[in-house]
Amino acid sequence: MSTDIVDLSACSIAQEISKKSISCKDVTTAFLERIDELNPVLNAVCTLNDQALDQADKADQRLARGETARPLEGVPILVKDILHTKDVRTTYGSLIRENYVPGEDAVSVERLKDAGAILLGKTNTPEFAHDVNTNNQIFGTTRNPFNVNVTAGGSSGGSGSAVAANLAPIALGTDLGGSIRVPCSYNSIVGLRPSPGRVPVYPTEFGWDTLVEHVQGPMTRSVADLGLAMSVLAGPDDRDPSSLPASTHDFNVAASATQSLEGQRIAYVGNLNGLFPLDPEVERLTKAAARQFESLGCIVEEASFDESDIREIVTGTRAFGMVGRYAQLFDEHKDKMTLQLVNQVTNALTLDVRTIVNAEKMRTGYWHRVRQFFEQYDYMIAPSVGAPPFRLDEALPTEVGGVAVERYYDVYLAAYAFSVTGLPVMAVPCGLTGNGLPVGMQIVGHRLRDDSVISAAAVFCLPAVLPFVYPVISIADNICRDFDCSPDSALDCLSKRVAAKSNASPNVNG
Repeated sequence: MSTDIVDLSACSIAQEISKKSISCKDVTTAFLERIDELNPVLNAVCTLNDQALDQADKADQRLARGETARPLEGVPILVKDILHTKDVRTTYGSLIRENYVPGEDAVSVERLKDAGAILLGKTNTPEFAHDVNTNNQIFGTTRNPFNVNVTAGGSSGGSGSAVAANLAPIALGTDLGGSIRVPCSYNSIVGLRPSPGRVPVYPTEFGWDTLVEHVQGPMTRSVADLGLAMSVLAGPDDRDPSSLPASTHDFNVAASATQSLEGQRIAYVGNLNGLFPLDPEVERLTKAAARQFESLGCIVEEASFDESDIREIVTGTRAFGMVGRYAQLFDEHKDKMTLQLVNQVTNALTLDVRTIVNAEKMRTGYWHRVRQFFEQYDYMIAPSVGAPPFRLDEALPTEVGGVAVERYYDVYLAAYAFSVTGLPVMAVPCGLTGNGLPVGMQIVGHRLRDDSVISAAAVFCLPAVLPFVYPVISIADNICRDFDCSPDSALDCLSKRVAAKSNASPNVNG
């Protein structure tokens, strides 16, 4: 395997292939070998596309005939296992869909492939993408390349782990309450929760995705690669009646780090007036990152808005989606579902219509408070998650930063607080904790200004401001140090610990 190839960005791969310096087949082979080397422990990729090399061959043949290279020609991609991929198994991480093979691609996948990308395979997800830890009954647990004893996050944890470990330069994720932003934070990569409708969603049972929208977006190691992906992904499609008109902004230009941020006003909102528990190391790193914008000519202030009813908003709006999507499956296949999903559907079914309607009314009031606060600023910055990634082999933490918490999952309200607004949000890394675990932050932009948050992330992520941190993977040594075992038995030690922890977790309502 060529290490040089798997270290290349998507932009560089596309450029080298267009110049015929490397072939699509060489690139695909290198990344498949990388998956073969690291995935047995990371468990980020759950299904391979057995046609990947053939598709790379056909791309090389196109170029040999003198056809123009497409924007993503030969660039390997991975796709979260809840997005349809034609003729490639799509399980949703559920025993209910274990053998499902779609007859068509999701629009997002279709667009990437039409632009020349090579689908390597699917990335692991919790069942139907509803947990902040990536684990399911078909494929098991995905691990973090920075430390394989901690979670890669969820629900796009497979995509996050894979991109961080160079298994592909671009992966697709989805985001309702933070499922792109959480894995980006935990794996030190970048990702975008786009404005709802910016990336068309099809196929889906909910064309208008009532209440808080599920969105699809790219996860990459560089902002330039994310801009390249968005230049292909964005734009209207009649199969999605909620899709937005074409943007007037060029996402490649937005990601080029050439835009000036001079004079831009930024609100660092911290933990939103105590909404969620915030680990001191996470607070230190995100606050320092926010202050880095001052060196770019920005005005940074600490301020926030009234978020006092966000828990009721999340509970009601989320329940609507849980009942709509899973109540029938729950009635027919409860015995096949994970305990996490059973708990979430069970809780949702206890709510009446009036509670859900009131939650949406509160959401409207919440939006206007955010809107009015945001009139004073160009961006908001907040932690992506209130705590670093937790260990896989121990019980769910009961403390955050040494302070006892009643419900650990409140740390994820950091992301959900912005999901309910529909505003575009970039997730970017902002450093490592003292024990080497990644921390990320959110850059929130004005309505429909996806280009703006991409530009801010691009300038912020320049090496002169804050370099990216990529994992150094030493899997066996990492496990052995914790569990006092030999390298040959390392994975078995970890698997037993993870299984024991999973069986002891009675209620995970992410």
